[in-house]
Amino acid sequence: MRARIFAVAVLGLLTLVACAPGNTLRPGSEPPPAAGLARLYVYRASAPSQPQTWTTVSLNGRPVGSSAPGSVFYRDVPPGRYEVGVRSDQRYPDQFRSVLLRPGDTAYVEVQEARHWGWTGWGRTGTTFAVRLVSPAQAQQQMTGLRLTSG
Repeated sequence: MRARIFAVAVLGLLTLVACAPGNTLRPGSEPPPAAGLARLYVYRASAPSQPQTWTTVSLNGRPVGSSAPGSVFYRDVPPGRYEVGVRSDQRYPDQFRSVLLRPGDTAYVEVQEARHWGWTGWGRTGTTFAVRLVSPAQAQQQMTGLRLTSG
């Protein structure tokens, strides 16, 4: 009985910590990027039907962070053209996106599960991710309440 009460108390405490206001994003509450830089937000909504796997996010083939369900991170980058990609277990049509950033620009990229595939039994499973560029208004609405991480 004591073990059950302890487990419930720990679970409740973990839930409170996970839902603390400091852990969620309020769009626009971050400091602005340094002069001459652009900002790129990468976010991923969470849904019970999606796998809870992380995926690596790359700019021009160079890893810059990891995306988890229900999280958002951002990078301040020099102006330029960037190909935004994610690590996947298989290729998918239009899996990557290209974005041109000027000084002071802000762009929003949503990581989406494109397909979950696998074999039954002892076979192999995997997840294919894709990215899409999202308008600022839609992205800010979708990012509200997501956990802000360091990526």
